[in-house]
Amino acid sequence: MMRIALIGTGNLAIHLVKAFEKCPQIECVQWIGRRATPPITSHKTPYFAKYQHDTQTDICLIAVSDDAIPSIAKELKDTDALVAHTAGAVSIKALETIPRKGVFYPLQSFIQHHAIDWNKIPICLEAENQDDMQMLKSLAHLLSKEVHEISEQQRLHLHTAAVFANNFCNHLLNTSQQITTKAEVPFSLLHPLISETFKRVLAYQASQIQTGPAKRNDLKTQEKHLSILSEKEAELYRILSQSIFNTHNS
Repeated sequence: MMRIALIGTGNLAIHLVKAFEKCPQIECVQWIGRRATPPITSHKTPYFAKYQHDTQTDICLIAVSDDAIPSIAKELKDTDALVAHTAGAVSIKALETIPRKGVFYPLQSFIQHHAIDWNKIPICLEAENQDDMQMLKSLAHLLSKEVHEISEQQRLHLHTAAVFANNFCNHLLNTSQQITTKAEVPFSLLHPLISETFKRVLAYQASQIQTGPAKRNDLKTQEKHLSILSEKEAELYRILSQSIFNTHNS
């Protein structure tokens, strides 16, 4: 039985608690957060305002905002548990006050009420020694088939790529929704196109399947598009169009 402590009450922490409570090989022995009560009802995991140093713990996961990690690490400097943060763009050195430290980074975007399949989520790991790495791998394999030992620099590159693939794409789709709403046409008309776009990019190199007026430098069509956009939308359109043109015509 692996005994886990979890610090944080955000979206990732909520999903981790749910996953831990479903796994018979894991006992979540303490869940720590600043809220007076946990964000979801938990029948198995005791909730505390502070880390309980007298509770036997194998691994403590810190799932909080990036800026809060160093201050929490200072509070854990006397623990003998392996402590790992879950951030994609934070160095393991943020845990410098802790004797045994690592990184347990699930490469996924989490929102509270949307169910996920942990078995398919890549979990990227880092540790300072092989014994601690093996412990992190044991925990990760209880959740996912996709477990990877990567360096800090590789993790930063992955996190940056994820921002482009997820956050930026989502922002562009939000812009697309605003344009269709303004025109009083259903966004659902674009669903087949969006679905096909993501199917293709999972099968081919994205650069090989780029289409559209920016790639072929169709200025007349681009000017028509710009004429119906707001100032902010037009600025984004120009930046992206120029980037596409430069990529395929350099």
